[in-house]
Amino acid sequence: MAMTVLAAVGVTTAYAPPAHAAVIADIAYAPAQPAGSRGHLLDLHLPTTGITPRPLIIWHSGSAWTSEDGKVGADAIAAIFNPLGFAVAGVSVRPSSQAIFPAQVHDIKAAIRWLRANAATYQLDPNRFAIMGDSSGGWLTEMATFSGGVAAMEGTVGTTGVSSAVQVGLAFYSPTDFLQMNAQNLPTGGLDHNSPASPESLLVGCPIQTCPATVAQANPMTYVDANDPPLLFLHGQADFLVPHGQSVLLYNRIKAQCGDATFVSVPAADHMMPQIMAPAQYGLQTVRTTTDCGETVSTGTLNPTWPNFTTFLRSGLKMGNSCEVTYSTGTWSGAFNGSVTIKNTGATPVDDWTLTWTWPGNQQVTSAWNAGVTQAGTQVTARDAGHNSYIGPGSSQSFGFSATATGSNGIPAQFKLNNIVCTRVPA
Repeated sequence: MAMTVLAAVGVTTAYAPPAHAAVIADIAYAPAQPAGSRGHLLDLHLPTTGITPRPLIIWHSGSAWTSEDGKVGADAIAAIFNPLGFAVAGVSVRPSSQAIFPAQVHDIKAAIRWLRANAATYQLDPNRFAIMGDSSGGWLTEMATFSGGVAAMEGTVGTTGVSSAVQVGLAFYSPTDFLQMNAQNLPTGGLDHNSPASPESLLVGCPIQTCPATVAQANPMTYVDANDPPLLFLHGQADFLVPHGQSVLLYNRIKAQCGDATFVSVPAADHMMPQIMAPAQYGLQTVRTTTDCGETVSTGTLNPTWPNFTTFLRSGLKMGNSCEVTYSTGTWSGAFNGSVTIKNTGATPVDDWTLTWTWPGNQQVTSAWNAGVTQAGTQVTARDAGHNSYIGPGSSQSFGFSATATGSNGIPAQFKLNNIVCTRVPA
């Protein structure tokens, strides 16, 4: 049965690291337990270009809790997100054969703490951690997203005394309430989740129907409240291994608690990413969104694509998705003052911003106000000054600088806000 589950999850084929990324493999975020095991290792995929500190995506591959190599597949995620300026950490946790629940949650939180404690070393942004996974990795994503601050879920593995919080989650076809899985199986059948040998029973260390209190602790819904980070989760309506109704239960719980979530229900999709993201399904999925006790339901408005997932992650990390820049100068012989206004044209806030551009000539910044501005060659990086770090939807922040220049003093061709290209509007 475990091999069937692994095959259906669709573990991604290995990718060669992209030219603009570096990989640091097999970092021990905690001592091996048991000795010689791999459940406390992570791989870091770091962009070699782009702004720093970098937002981080933590990835864990599903395996029905049977594998100690959950970091596999992070190379494919990194191939997508490293070029966009994101670091990616593939994290392994102990399988159920080595340790029963809540060990897996303790492990992922230990990895998050280690990454945050070592953020400066690897130029990670400790305030911008996202988590993502599929199947049992999606379950782990939801547990980490919802159980922030729950002492029983923290454990004492590895680094302690550092926050294990994440700022946004993205989960694919995750189990939630194990006790209802058999009743939610497809009419054509499914796994016997009540069996003592089922993945869920092996995870919690008892046949699930005999230990409901333990199963409740392993249910992400137990920890849902209105203060949780936003979660995007997707599930196929033809899922043979993890019933689609598991995500329906989760969405209803989040909605009842006035949480922030988007649930994408994909018709005809089974328990694998290629079917969830198949272009043939575009425009057919049901999308339910709940925010601040309100709900919207639509059909086909959020296609399951990596660009759309990126937009969601950037929103949850408060990086912005759409911006305008107004740039103007006042010149005199050999020098000039520049004025820059950044407008957030997206629907979500930007908190902590970095604006970058490249000079087309020999301009050299000499001083700045309302931003920290540095220059390396022709590359310029402007960071907020603290008091102006927040840009709400439709709002703007401005800063200025002085510089020297000879020649034409042309306008930069492109401005990027937190690594996304802004539209330049005339002054």
